[in-house]
Amino acid sequence: MAVYEERIPQVKQQRPRRRGNRKLVFLLVLFFLTILIIVFIRSPYSKVQEIRVTGNDIYTTEQVITESGLMKDMQFLNVWENSVRSNLKPLEAIKDVTVSRSFPGLITLHITEQKRVAFWSGQDGSRYALLDNGYVLKQVNFAKRVVDRPLISSWASPELLPHLAKSLSKLSPNVLAEISDITLTPTVYDKQRITLYMRDGNEVRSVIYKLDKMMNWYPAIMKQLPPDTKGVLSLFEQPWFIPYGAQGAIPIQEGQEQPQQPQQ
Repeated sequence: MAVYEERIPQVKQQRPRRRGNRKLVFLLVLFFLTILIIVFIRSPYSKVQEIRVTGNDIYTTEQVITESGLMKDMQFLNVWENSVRSNLKPLEAIKDVTVSRSFPGLITLHITEQKRVAFWSGQDGSRYALLDNGYVLKQVNFAKRVVDRPLISSWASPELLPHLAKSLSKLSPNVLAEISDITLTPTVYDKQRITLYMRDGNEVRSVIYKLDKMMNWYPAIMKQLPPDTKGVLSLFEQPWFIPYGAQGAIPIQEGQEQPQQPQQ
């Protein structure tokens, strides 16, 4: 009997075919995903519905959007930050830009610009921004905008503008806002002497390379003077103040109050 049993072929047990079922499920999922993608692309939710710009001061929102190449109704997923950054390179005052997306359809451009520290006046009445990197931006005419920075009214040495811009960028915003006009008044001994005309009626005389260190003391110095006293403040090695029409100087004591520091 054992011999006969060995000669009888054994029937192999067939396992259920799962590979075909998995392939079918995969194809069904792929099919429905394709349908959903097609429906999404054709729906309004796949389009750019609104474009916002934040952080811009020098350029208008319309200028930034136009130069960025973005438009309403373009594909929402087809907005690339590198492309936008490249398109905005002609706007010379823009340091950087980042792009954020908010569903549905909102694109926000976050702009970082060079800071304006002063205005350069042209002979034709134009007014251009002096940036903190020393560059005079002639892309935008500020003649019709509010003068919220010092006005450079007379400056015969353009090569000194980067040094002036660097010093002004280190002043506190409050002190910078108090300066009305800046004039280069060089002497035989020092080519960097300047005169600042303040909005409160005072006049400050100093040098470019000391301006960022000395000028932040201005509010503290003014508190030491008698009320309604106007005159000339010299900020060199030792500050001193001469009222208009007076012969003698009023001594200035240093160290009574910390100077204002520029906000970062």
